[in-house]
Amino acid sequence: MKRFMWLVCALLLAVSAGAQPKVIEKSAKKVPGWMNTAVDGYLIVTVNANSLAEAQTKALTEITERIIQSVASNVSVSKKNVLSEVNVNGNIESTDAFSQVSKIKSANLPFLKGISLSNVEEIYWEKAQDKATKKEHYDYSVKYPFSRLEQRKLTAEFEALDAEKVAKYKELEQKIQEIESVDEIKQAITELNTLSEYFFDDVRLSQVKGLTARYKQLYESLTLTGTFLESGKYQCQVLLDGSPVRVSVKPKVTSNCASQISARPSDEMFIISYNAEDCLPEEENFLNISLVVEGKRLQHKAFLNEVGVGAASFSVIPEGKLILTADSVADRKIFNINIRLTLNNRGGTPFGLKSLELHVPEISTPIIFDDIDGVYKTKGIIQIKALAEGEFTAKEKKSAAFSFVQGVITFVNPVTGAVERTKLSLPYITNWE
Repeated sequence: MKRFMWLVCALLLAVSAGAQPKVIEKSAKKVPGWMNTAVDGYLIVTVNANSLAEAQTKALTEITERIIQSVASNVSVSKKNVLSEVNVNGNIESTDAFSQVSKIKSANLPFLKGISLSNVEEIYWEKAQDKATKKEHYDYSVKYPFSRLEQRKLTAEFEALDAEKVAKYKELEQKIQEIESVDEIKQAITELNTLSEYFFDDVRLSQVKGLTARYKQLYESLTLTGTFLESGKYQCQVLLDGSPVRVSVKPKVTSNCASQISARPSDEMFIISYNAEDCLPEEENFLNISLVVEGKRLQHKAFLNEVGVGAASFSVIPEGKLILTADSVADRKIFNINIRLTLNNRGGTPFGLKSLELHVPEISTPIIFDDIDGVYKTKGIIQIKALAEGEFTAKEKKSAAFSFVQGVITFVNPVTGAVERTKLSLPYITNWE
């Protein structure tokens, strides 16, 4: 039995010796002392490759990943922002996104740009050949300086940069509620795209993606409206969810009858001048106003008959977006809905508002206001605010991405004294899903 075991051991030693590759070339006569050891203040990296060029590339990649791991593992700032929890078969597993080296390496981090093979202090390589297959390869080792002081410096830079990026995101998140200019939307989207190139974790990337979508959706909330100042002058402006915003492009204005048309900026609005001498009273005369913002065309038609060309007429038109804001939402229950409706009193004559009926797609019952008895004398844009008190049941989701609120408004015509009903069909936004 002992003889048998001795033969087995001898055979294994022979096989092991035969499997060792043959060194056919090396960069130095002696193997340096730093090989396969831990040297304080240095990274020792060894890679295997088919050529020296490939070995250099692999060595640089390994150095980069080792430095990333060293720096990222010591980062504390904003670490809570990149922790994700995944439920696997009832167990919660935590994953620290800073350990995802490949994602960090692809981020635009300044300290990664200083990593170079030109910093390597010593190199040692061996060219070896497999005795059985005759295939050759290189074992390539480098001694790269990386002190604890350098590690602490890079960690501090990383933390400062990360905090700066998080602060910028929070700033843009707050700013979406305070837009004063359409140009600010485009600028915010550009800055968010830059943040998406930096954030290397799924949590914050998802947040940036969501905020970018919200900014892009603002373009859908833009409307163009206006009012007559006097005969020959019309004032128009762009609204974002019913509030005025500045634009840097001038509107294009045409007419079926008016001439000498010009538009000039005035604060947050534009003043349009025109000559209506050639407009016939028996025809429908108008200014057609259009403006293109980031590919979205805004249009508005101003009827000239209401300012002296032809007989005066009663005209109050609902326009823009209907804004619905609930005081609270629990499951599918909505409580107390605040309503903001934009009316355009084109004729400028006083009118009475009797009632309002709204059919919101995701609310099962209509919202009805009876006996309002409001009197409005302002010409042009009028904001109607109302509160529908009580509890409403919401459907699971909107029937379409661009659905409309349908309804009826009942006015008192000041010209005839008669009660008139006007149909309403407006896009809308809510503060619930």
